Amino acid sequence: MSFAHPSYLWALLGLLVPIAIHLWSKKEAKTIKIGSVQLLSESKSRQSSCIQLNEWWLLLLRIGIISLLVVLMAKPQWYSKVSNKTLTYIVESELAQHLSFTSRFNELDESQEIRLFKNGLPRIENEEQTINEHDVQDYWALASEMDGLHTDSIVVFTTGLASGLKGARPETKHHINWIVIDSALSKEQPLLAFKKDDGLQLYTARSASEETKISSKLITLGNEYELNGQGDSLLISKNGTSKSVPVFTQDPIEVSIVYTDSLTADKTYVEAALKALSVYLDREIMVETKPDIEDFINEEADVVIWLSNKQYPKTDQKLLVWKEDAMAQSIIIVGEDDSTFYLTKHINSENAVSERLTEKLLGVLDVNSEVERLLAEVDHKCLTASELETTFTPSKEKQKQLASWNVNPYLWLVLFVLLLVERFVAHKRKQ
Repeated sequence: MSFAHPSYLWALLGLLVPIAIHLWSKKEAKTIKIGSVQLLSESKSRQSSCIQLNEWWLLLLRIGIISLLVVLMAKPQWYSKVSNKTLTYIVESELAQHLSFTSRFNELDESQEIRLFKNGLPRIENEEQTINEHDVQDYWALASEMDGLHTDSIVVFTTGLASGLKGARPETKHHINWIVIDSALSKEQPLLAFKKDDGLQLYTARSASEETKISSKLITLGNEYELNGQGDSLLISKNGTSKSVPVFTQDPIEVSIVYTDSLTADKTYVEAALKALSVYLDREIMVETKPDIEDFINEEADVVIWLSNKQYPKTDQKLLVWKEDAMAQSIIIVGEDDSTFYLTKHINSENAVSERLTEKLLGVLDVNSEVERLLAEVDHKCLTASELETTFTPSKEKQKQLASWNVNPYLWLVLFVLLLVERFVAHKRKQ
């Protein structure tokens, strides 16, 4: 047995309290009625000590109750030896959905097991457990979970998507053998379409193990492309297969600029950058400018650019605020939340190019959020097995696998019983 919080065991010194109380307690004196004291003979008086152990049963019960409370606070764990699995296979959910892949594990013996590569690393016991499992897991976070497995060897079968690699490389106590299963085929996936005056602009992602690219082209409705009745979905029929993608109407982007005279030059550079973005995005950007003579904010604008030293108003819109900061490493930085940005230095012809002002403004406008969300679902860039390797750190403790059993529920039951018995005995003994 061991304790999760052994420092609480110092509270066992509290056992001195009931012992001291019982040592100093006095028994109740008995009264004997007699007719006359004349018949009593004198005897040498002897004073009995009042310091004596009184009510042994109550003392033992109260010591037991205090001891159990202290042990419960220390959270005991009872350990027993368990047998290790010689080999554990861990399979990513996307691979576990294909019977052609999982059939190779049908003849596992009792010393081997197969688990699913997801939170908790559950055993795969039936096919229904692996259906509709498309979420990309955090590979290194799950690698740390593998330290808790009672096994000698671990083999992980994964698609090795780059989007699953997060955080710092972990240290693990097991040697983990990563096997990346890659089809090595490029996958082309239409994402969405935008309505244009001269037709529809279709965005398509082409993803392979090395890279993912997005391309766009103007299409016209015909045999291959067809809109649904509501006009919000595009049906693409190609090579005998059909695919439906959402259709969006791109409204003009409205930008409201509030400026002070000292920042007029900065306003000019911002306007020029917005014009360049309008051409690049092939989308109209409507810019409204106004001096900061009075507090003003266009509630209908998508983005407010506040080039003034006055306090900017509170708004739910995206906000780019002038806030000079000589220590800032970028001309535009993210503020306290994702919708607030700061312009940290005056703009000139040199830093507008070197610090990519136009590109930073594109991040403020955030016009590609819908495309990026859909792209994340079809991104199939892969990692190599060496990139997935964790740092093996052998344990300095004695190498033996133990299983822990939580004994706290049983101790609470014993404590409850002792409390009932103590109250019953105390009532009978009048203590």
